[in-house]
Amino acid sequence: MSNCKNHPNKTAYTICNNCKEDFCEDCLDEGKEFYYCKNSECQQKLKDEFAWENISLNMVCPNCESELELSEKEKGKVHCPECESLIDFNFTPPKVLIKDNYTEILSTLNQGDIALIKSILDDGNIDYHILGENFLGVRPLLEPARILVNDNQIDETKELLKNIELDILGVSTKHDE
Repeated sequence: MSNCKNHPNKTAYTICNNCKEDFCEDCLDEGKEFYYCKNSECQQKLKDEFAWENISLNMVCPNCESELELSEKEKGKVHCPECESLIDFNFTPPKVLIKDNYTEILSTLNQGDIALIKSILDDGNIDYHILGENFLGVRPLLEPARILVNDNQIDETKELLKNIELDILGVSTKHDE
């Protein structure tokens, strides 16, 4: 085991999750899952880890006043199904993100394609939201789901999705002969 970065005469307890340096127990603060050193940048990451706990799971859209149910999975950014605003609840008061910062990259009628695309975009840490995804169950084949991506990540998104073949009706049109 290595020694503490701040106290070379002490054995390191573990590493800081942010800076990845070795520290003793006296130099670390415990987060929900990880330890963080006293460095201001690392302490901010510790605060971010607990930030979601201060947010109520029942919120109101600041744009249209409709009630929204949040989950930890959404990480503070929520798409309002009523007014189609993207709201960031990590701010006080909640901030409505400007819709112009997002560009539609594609639309599809296939829920399987949507699940695959969401998985790829989540894995690539792409900032996106989907409009009309829930309507596919109610009005299939009438209104496609539209996938919008942050303008700063369009090129990265296109690279991630370049080999995806979308199937309009969920049936492959390729024949292996």
